[in-house]
Amino acid sequence: MKPNHHQPIPDCGPLCQTEHVPARHLEATAIPDQVTAFFKGLFDTGDWPARWGCGTWSDFHGWFYIASDLLIWAAYFLIPLFLIRLTILRKDFPFPKIIWLFGAFIVLCGTTHFIDAIIFWWPVYRLSAFVRFLTAVVSISTVYVLYKKLPNVLLIRSVAELEHEINERRLVEEKLAASEFLLSEAGHVGRVGGWELDVPTNKYLWSKTAYEIYEGDESLRAGHDGTIAFFTEPHQEILNRTLCQAHENGEGWDLELQMVTAKNTKKWVRYYGKPLFDQNGVLIKMRGVLMDIDKYKINEIDLNKSIQLMAQQNSQLKNFTHILSHNLRNHTSNISLLAEFVDESTLSENNTEVFQKIKSVSDVLGNTLDDLSKVLKIRESYLPSEELVFADVTEKVLEVLDVAIQTSNGEINLDFKVDTILFPSIYLESIIMNLVSNGLKYKKENMPVQISLKTYLNENQVKVLEYTDNGVGIDLELHGDKIFGLYKTFHEHKDAHGVGLFLIKNQIESQGGVIEVESKPGEGTKFKITFNEKS
Repeated sequence: MKPNHHQPIPDCGPLCQTEHVPARHLEATAIPDQVTAFFKGLFDTGDWPARWGCGTWSDFHGWFYIASDLLIWAAYFLIPLFLIRLTILRKDFPFPKIIWLFGAFIVLCGTTHFIDAIIFWWPVYRLSAFVRFLTAVVSISTVYVLYKKLPNVLLIRSVAELEHEINERRLVEEKLAASEFLLSEAGHVGRVGGWELDVPTNKYLWSKTAYEIYEGDESLRAGHDGTIAFFTEPHQEILNRTLCQAHENGEGWDLELQMVTAKNTKKWVRYYGKPLFDQNGVLIKMRGVLMDIDKYKINEIDLNKSIQLMAQQNSQLKNFTHILSHNLRNHTSNISLLAEFVDESTLSENNTEVFQKIKSVSDVLGNTLDDLSKVLKIRESYLPSEELVFADVTEKVLEVLDVAIQTSNGEINLDFKVDTILFPSIYLESIIMNLVSNGLKYKKENMPVQISLKTYLNENQVKVLEYTDNGVGIDLELHGDKIFGLYKTFHEHKDAHGVGLFLIKNQIESQGGVIEVESKPGEGTKFKITFNEKS
């Protein structure tokens, strides 16, 4: 800050210098000695007072002077930054050395203003003189380089000359584009011919391959109506409407149509085209390709017919399966109903034993039909996926199994790092229900059940549900190929039916997922379900 002066301070003239400068500096010395002394005392401030102390400065006058210098310095330092950035980003910028010289010149000019501002506190007049000398050297160098480069600058073409060259190049490029289009598109795939329509004259230009596809020669050249006439009647209307839209709206097209060649042969072709406009947005040409796809299209049609036939046969097979299941169920129900009317007390001992076996077979047959019905529903039905919360679905299942969990002294650990999944609700409930109930059912004797359910993202960022228990385990070497089979059981248990894992696998695979199992006898079991939400 400026010292607080209540009285005016004399101007820094000779008297002021005499008071502040030692007498030895006033003596005449040789120029070399003066130069040496100058650079040795480049940052010496003992010979002058700070500018605040020299002259009569009001606060406004001083700070107005300082602020102006600092603003000039800031602007002079920012301008070179923009110039340097321009030179770096535009590698083709002409005369980059001049830009660097201008940058140095502007930075040095700014530095002189910066030093003028700090002299109010730090009187480095020698440094100020040195910087001004550098500024002068760079300024003169810039002038010299500009003088040398001026003839080259004058050689730079004007905007009008550049526009003229651009227009000439555009005409050449349009001609090259027309030729390259016909050649490249014709050679892109086999049996591809190019064509071009000159809209003002309504005349077509076809490539050699296009004539081969039409099975004709140059006499076949035709306009709009003549081209449409080559196609079968159902497709003439489609092509006519498409060409009209192309003329009116400038829309391209890519159609598969059936045509009749000059030799009266029916043939499937891919007819592709796009419009070309001039600078004023006027449609002047249409260009495209004509591809012979007859062989592929016939195969496609045959394949679609085969698919439709298979779908029809599959539908008939499903109907037959349902009818068969329905009829068998009726017969089973009738047997069970008739069995209820039999008074076993009137039967002999041998007949009673036979009757019990009949009832047992009837019950097993009914259960088998129920299981098969469930599988058929999974295979045939479509269930919409919902965004489910693992914790909510699991809590719902655990409430149903609460008594069994308490009876088994079970402990259920949940660790859901992935909270939600897109999956049918009834399937997810069924999967968790079967896994947990199996863990409770096949527990080790005299050992509390420990079951873990967790979710996470695998290395492919796909959601995984992992189930682990400490039960009796499964011998995969012995049963691994049939673990998910229907009615396959691996332990002696009164409630083992071999249906649960079969249903789980079908439910998961119906949604595009995968289930894997890891287990050893006596070491528990781990099931890993990898979901497929995209499916």
